[in-house]
This record gives sequence, structure tokens and C-alpha cells, in this order.
Amino acid sequence: MGRNAIYPGSTLGIIGINRNGAALIATAKKAGFNVGVYVDRSQPSVTKMADFTMVGALNDRVKLTQFGEACDAIIYQTPNVDSRVLHYLSKYAVIPQGINALEIVQDRLMERAFLDQVNINIAPYVTVVSLDDVYQSIDSIGYPALLKPIQRGIGENSMLIERQSDITRAADFIDTGTYLLESWIDHTNEYTMTAATNGKDTEIFPLAQLQYNKDRQLISVATPASVHDDMLKEMQRIVKSVAASLEYKGVFSINFYVTSTGTLYVKNIEPGLTSIANVYDATANVNQYEEQLRSAVGMPLHVITPLQTGLLMVIRNYQSRAIQRQWLLKDNWQFRFFNDVGDDDQAILGFVWVTGSDNLAALKNQVDDTEVWKDQA
Repeated sequence: MGRNAIYPGSTLGIIGINRNGAALIATAKKAGFNVGVYVDRSQPSVTKMADFTMVGALNDRVKLTQFGEACDAIIYQTPNVDSRVLHYLSKYAVIPQGINALEIVQDRLMERAFLDQVNINIAPYVTVVSLDDVYQSIDSIGYPALLKPIQRGIGENSMLIERQSDITRAADFIDTGTYLLESWIDHTNEYTMTAATNGKDTEIFPLAQLQYNKDRQLISVATPASVHDDMLKEMQRIVKSVAASLEYKGVFSINFYVTSTGTLYVKNIEPGLTSIANVYDATANVNQYEEQLRSAVGMPLHVITPLQTGLLMVIRNYQSRAIQRQWLLKDNWQFRFFNDVGDDDQAILGFVWVTGSDNLAALKNQVDDTEVWKDQA
């Protein structure tokens, strides 16, 4: 471990930071590291705890060089950083997570080829480059289907094609490049399994069940989710297979669909830290930030132990007045609020951890009784 270890007093750089970045910075500072952050726009409410912050475009080689030279190692918090940026920074500092995982997940076709290679069930798909391709391919895919750009980051919008008449609308959606036409999986439940790997060992957090509203906004995360033992074992097998093949060190998540007949599909892989995995801040003996740091600096992973049942509820701006009442009433709720979230009613204002019972149904009933999230059900 000695040659690859990064010790307290060294400078850890963070790029691709979002609202959860403050928790990662705090974890690194607590462990005795100097922290530098690179952002493409000023985010003082997130980065204020860092020792230094550099603001620059992600293609500004002068500033990227300065940042790389100032760091001993650089990690990315989310996968929304062009892998080419990490390749450039690797000339100046260690990239403990590696770059292979980013290259795979940022290209939807590469991601699906990777999942096929490790024997994982995914939705049927074909590649298309024109409207004619969509007409010719839709029969093999079936309705409904999703049309998505191959490259993540080049427009994250997808288009749902429910009938043949919808295809004409795809003329405005398809611009240039290659697109993915994928079967829409009609599912009854969505789950996420988060894990940490150091390239040798893999530690898996308890399974989480997700609830979204009709607009695909995350409402809640519940853990530990209850599924049949065979399905849980298959999810764990998938996570371990991905960890063994991804050439990645750090925290990652795999998102799953489950149909009404109990068929399991993998939706996607997310290297880095997620809002979903914040549920473990109050429900496990170690959180995603600590495991990310340990894998980055060469420490052994902490063995993950579930501590209690819990719900993570997402608070949006328009719920601020309703949540203030619960702030004064609930002795089993823990809150985290973000500063400078703007005026958008749908912006995430914070999170609530609801614990205090081993019965998830009882916790959900308590949340429902407040009616804070009534309009999202």
C-alpha cells in the first residue's frame, strides 16, 4: 500500500462537484488533507471549506495545469466530467478512480456493451443515425421505446415513442451523431445498490428503493429495501461483477428496474457520489464520502454494517414553509439544507432523514401524515 498511499497533509483535488460536495470536502478536511476544488462556475456555498478553489472552463488548459500541479491526487465527485479532462490532469496528478469507468458510462453504447460482456440483463436496444433508421428498427424494439443520444452530456433529454405517429416528432430530436433506441421497461419498482471498491475488495451498502413522481423527480429513498433473497443475491452478484471489471476505485451505484413479473434489469452505472446514497448518512456505520476518501488515498475500505432503517426525503423549494413546521415538531427527523439554491420552486432545498422505527411502513406513514409530499405521490 505504501507506494500508492496518499497521506494526511497532501493535497486532494476535487472536480465535478455539486451540492453534495461540501460533505466530501468536510470528510477530506477532517482526515487531515488539504483540499482544492476546480469548478466551471463559482459555488462559494459549496466550496467555502476548501483550502483553494479555481474557477475556469473545463477546456482551459492553463488553469487545469495550475490545478493539476497544485494537487497530489484528483478525484471526481460525479461522472459529469469529460474523461478527456481527467486524461489531461493525469499528467500532473494521480487520478485514483481511474478514467476507464468514465469513458464507459459517458458513452451509452459502450456502457451497454460492457454490461453485455459481464452477463447482465439490460433492455433491448439498437443504434440509429436517422429518422429512417427509427422507422426500420422500431418493430424489433417494440413500443414504447426511448430515443437517447449516445453521448451523455450532449443533451440529456430522451424522447418516448409510444406509437408510430410519434416517430415524425423525432425529426426535431435527432440532430447529428448516433442515437440509442431502447425498449421502455414497464416496471413496478426501482432500486439502487451502492458499493465501494478499491480494486481488490468491494463493500456493498444495503439495498435502497426509490420513489419518483410523474416528472421523474426523486421523492424518497428507503433502506434496507426488501426483495426476495434470490433477487438480492443477483443484485450483489452484478455489483461485484461490475467492480471486478470496471477498472475503477471508489464509490459507484447500479440502478435497477424490476417488472411486475419479477424480471430484473440494469438501468445504468453511476461512478461517483449520488444524492441517493446520502440515505446511508443515518442508516449505516459509514457513509459514501468516507468510503470514497478511503479508496482514493489507499486506505482499506470500512466494512459496511447497517445500523437502522431509514427514509431519505428530498425537500424542494416550494415545500419550505411546510417543512419549517416539521422542523419544530419532529424529534426523529434530521435535516440538511443547502444555501443559495435560487428561486426555482423545483430546486432541491435539502434532505430529511426519517428514522426511529425498524418498520419502513411506519416511517412512510409518519411522512404521509405530514402531507408535505402529498402532491408528489
